[in-house]
Amino acid sequence: MPLLIAGLLLLGGCGSGGSGGSTDHAEDSSLDPKPDGLAAAPAVEKADLDCGKFKPQSARQGQPADDVGGLRQGMSEEQVRGVLLCKNPSYAINASKQNISIPNGGQMSQINLNADTGLDKVNVWLLGPPGGERVVHIDRTLEYPSGKELPIANIAQDVAAKYGPFDDAGYGDQRSGWIVRSREGERMANNNTSYGECRSHSLRTDKSLPCLHAISYEMVPNQQNPALASRFNVAITSFSTTTDMITATAEHQAKAVRRAEENAEQESLDL
Repeated sequence: MPLLIAGLLLLGGCGSGGSGGSTDHAEDSSLDPKPDGLAAAPAVEKADLDCGKFKPQSARQGQPADDVGGLRQGMSEEQVRGVLLCKNPSYAINASKQNISIPNGGQMSQINLNADTGLDKVNVWLLGPPGGERVVHIDRTLEYPSGKELPIANIAQDVAAKYGPFDDAGYGDQRSGWIVRSREGERMANNNTSYGECRSHSLRTDKSLPCLHAISYEMVPNQQNPALASRFNVAITSFSTTTDMITATAEHQAKAVRRAEENAEQESLDL
């Protein structure tokens, strides 16, 4: 399989599928770090999951790609874990939870989930009311062992084939780029007055940003041969889903207040 086509499978399918996104499985990719054929690693027992239930997702047919390896904004923690473990049971998954403030007062739940094989690292942020957290950010980093690095030009070609052309933002020896889209889904030029604010993977809960999402990639060249990549990262942050989760949390809090008021009407306060 040519490197270009295989690389698309690593990053997830291009925009395709019906309502809710495509659920085609992302198979092995030539961009993934390859195991050493001389060293027989111990087998990892596959998680007891219904993998027919946990399928990678992608954007609808004709829409810009907005997933990383089949993980997409709006997915639940259960879906994220299922997709990851069905794709590669070698992932060691850890998650932590915290509360963050929202503009109208109160707090929203944030889950930080990390999946790591040692060479393949995935970070996912989920926001929302407790039990209703949804994905707002995904990033994936592949680290290539010595002697198994991939050509930077080939990786850049694969990434552009999936997401479209990037605004170059290389600095030093690193190679990187960005795509920022407006709320209508249109590509924002780098001279747009909102581009600088939206070209970020920072978690913004203090205000609603005028952008749909930001996508970036970064490659770190091998020190001995700068035409090869020793590390590759791709990330996406959905600002619109972040706003949706803030709204969902506020509605959840309002419902809790209404329930408390109803209970108070039914019970007199014994002072």
